[in-house]
Amino acid sequence: MSDPNEIYAYFTITGNDLDPAEITKALGVTPTDSWKKGDVNSRNGCERKFGRWSLYSRLARSEEFEAHIADVLAQLEQNADGFRRVSEAYEGCMQLVGYFHSYYPGLFFTPQTVQGLAKYKLGVDHDFYYLHSDAREDADV
Repeated sequence: MSDPNEIYAYFTITGNDLDPAEITKALGVTPTDSWKKGDVNSRNGCERKFGRWSLYSRLARSEEFEAHIADVLAQLEQNADGFRRVSEAYEGCMQLVGYFHSYYPGLFFTPQTVQGLAKYKLGVDHDFYYLHSDAREDADV
């Protein structure tokens, strides 16, 4: 039996001179994840080569992409003008991540989703990983 798919989305900005504390103060929203250039990455002990500020979807990772994107866009509405300015200054991105173990759900954006992405001038990046293996399905577990 395959593991369930894991799907999520988040708003992110990056930059060499990005100071997450300044972004947080300007937006009045606490990031889900952030770091400054030069901070040590706890996973590998290396210095970060750029700063990053990210706000993740609050939904379970079993939900579909559309729902995750809608949740992130709803969070941006907490300070729409601020997020629009920050997104424009740092080339904001809606990051989509999928670890597909059993099936690929496809990707469809409603007109409302496209309008929401455009409102914040967001690019969209997809990191999709197909992890299904027929060999695992045939193996005795």
